[in-house]
Amino acid sequence: MVTKSKNDYTIVWSIVALVIAALSIGYCFSHIIDLVGNGIERSRRAIAYLTRLMKGSV
Repeated sequence: MVTKSKNDYTIVWSIVALVIAALSIGYCFSHIIDLVGNGIERSRRAIAYLTRLMKGSV
């Protein structure tokens, strides 16, 4: 048994939402990559600092 949606434009709105999401990700992608790179660099520095602390060379 097939039920018909009350809104005939559901597929159109779904496609519009997907396009907006794709454009948002595309627009923010370079910023996301920068954040990930900065996070990795900061993590490496923190680990190096903690290692020096544990060795007693700080």
